[in-house]
Amino acid sequence: MPAELRRLVFSHKETTEALLKFGKTESIPFPKGKMIRAKYAGNAEYELHSMKGKQTGVNKNFNVDGQDRAIIVTFFDEETFEHKFFNLTADFVSAALINYCIDHKIMLPRDARKSLDLTEFNVCMDVVLDNTGTSQGADSLKLED
Repeated sequence: MPAELRRLVFSHKETTEALLKFGKTESIPFPKGKMIRAKYAGNAEYELHSMKGKQTGVNKNFNVDGQDRAIIVTFFDEETFEHKFFNLTADFVSAALINYCIDHKIMLPRDARKSLDLTEFNVCMDVVLDNTGTSQGADSLKLED
């Protein structure tokens, strides 16, 4: 059976909102401003990260593919024109985006595999649902599925 792939593309504004809200629940003080860039960092940034290997309950409950990578998020303060860099783990960003989806009623199958991807302009979450059901006639697929 083919797998279903869905890509959720988050704008910088949405990602900023997700990070700030999830950061409050994890007691992480983010710099003032809005996110203007997210880029994968090198291995050293992840290896020395205090949140290395830490998965939140969100990551465990929503089948998130763990990534041993760090992400450098750039915040821009419009009042002071300062750029501030913040080192996060991919798992933290994934958890923040999943919480954003829950808060905004965006459908996200719990058992689907989820992975984070960064493009030049957006933060994306890929959702892969394996269709392992067997086709045994018209009654095999119900609306609740």
